[in-house]
Amino acid sequence: MQSQPPEFMPPPRPQDGAPPTTPVAAPPYAPAAPPYEPQQLPVAPPFVPDPMLAGPPEGGVEPFAPPSEAWRRVSPKLTTVKRISSSIWSFIVFVPAALILWFVVPPEDPVRWAGPAWLALGVAWWVWRWFRAKRLVASYGWARRDKDLCIVGGLWFRNLEVVPFGRMQVVKVSSGPLLRAYGLANVELVTAAAATNGIIPGLPADEAKALRDLIIELSDAEGSGL
Repeated sequence: MQSQPPEFMPPPRPQDGAPPTTPVAAPPYAPAAPPYEPQQLPVAPPFVPDPMLAGPPEGGVEPFAPPSEAWRRVSPKLTTVKRISSSIWSFIVFVPAALILWFVVPPEDPVRWAGPAWLALGVAWWVWRWFRAKRLVASYGWARRDKDLCIVGGLWFRNLEVVPFGRMQVVKVSSGPLLRAYGLANVELVTAAAATNGIIPGLPADEAKALRDLIIELSDAEGSGL
């Protein structure tokens, strides 16, 4: 007689020494990741020229002031920079030489008195440059026109340079330790002819950067290939 299979089959028993198996739970539902949004970089505020520097420089009259309503002056902080620079150079040139003449030369030698005379000359030179610095800085100015850039400056020898945008080859922005300490920079314009080069000294760093970019843009428009 054929035997009937049992209705219930028990699960197989684990082998001896094998760890019991435990059912693995299904992972919980993971929500979808949000869509990627590119990070917005901070945008620098637009450059706003200092209204205190607007206007013609001192002595800006014809023939040293071509028709233009966009005259701008350099920063008055350049006065302090020039005074510090002249003080340093006056000390280096006059003080050591005067001390050497006074302490090295024998007292009976008349040349010894050249030391105080040299020192007095240095003090007079320093005082003259100290008071001259303010007027010299006030004489500097520049103006942008449609086709060129005008630079004016000087006290005894007044000078006006008109540099066409189409002839510019290089724009240099330079700043020494003293200029950087006061947030200033010089903008130098290099053209095909060395006689038409120009320098605008003592501009605020932001204005120097804006002027550099503007000159590059206008030079490219004029086809100079700057």
